[in-house]
Amino acid sequence: MAIKITRIIFLRHADTKKDPNTNATLWELSDQGEKQAEEVSKNPIMDTVDTIYVSEELKTALTVQPIAQKLSKNIHGLSFFNEVKRGNKFLNKEDFEAEKKHQLANLSYCAFNGESGLEALARFKKGVSEVVGQNEGKTILIVTHGTILNIYFADLLGAHSTLLERWEKTSFCAYGIEENGKILKDII
Repeated sequence: MAIKITRIIFLRHADTKKDPNTNATLWELSDQGEKQAEEVSKNPIMDTVDTIYVSEELKTALTVQPIAQKLSKNIHGLSFFNEVKRGNKFLNKEDFEAEKKHQLANLSYCAFNGESGLEALARFKKGVSEVVGQNEGKTILIVTHGTILNIYFADLLGAHSTLLERWEKTSFCAYGIEENGKILKDII
């Protein structure tokens, strides 16, 4: 009996308009982000997508909208794919980066008064497992966020010691590919 190949394409959302008066979960795409979303929709790998999942954050749905329209696919939002939970306080760039560095250096640390990287990883893995179970033999697109993607990929690759460096190198609309549990293309 032939093994069914299940492929997951993980896509980081496009660049956003950062608004200190709005919760980050509601941020929209910047003009640059809209261009990035259009550009990634032209990548031939996206034409292979059978089903689309996003986090509950608006920026992920807006990022994948051009792909969904092109392929006439529905977009399914799942909390499993949310970013590592963070508090509601807006931090300036320096404070945000300091907190992020602490979080990535210690995955047990609950950054931003939210969840730890380890808690987020367990949640994310559960979501991946459920989605794969429902879509065996298909190509799944999961549009999510930079921190959780890097924690997930670092875990699969045994690269925890390079987590901060990986996070700093991950561009908006970067994508990685996992096939039957093995990394075919890293997110960085």
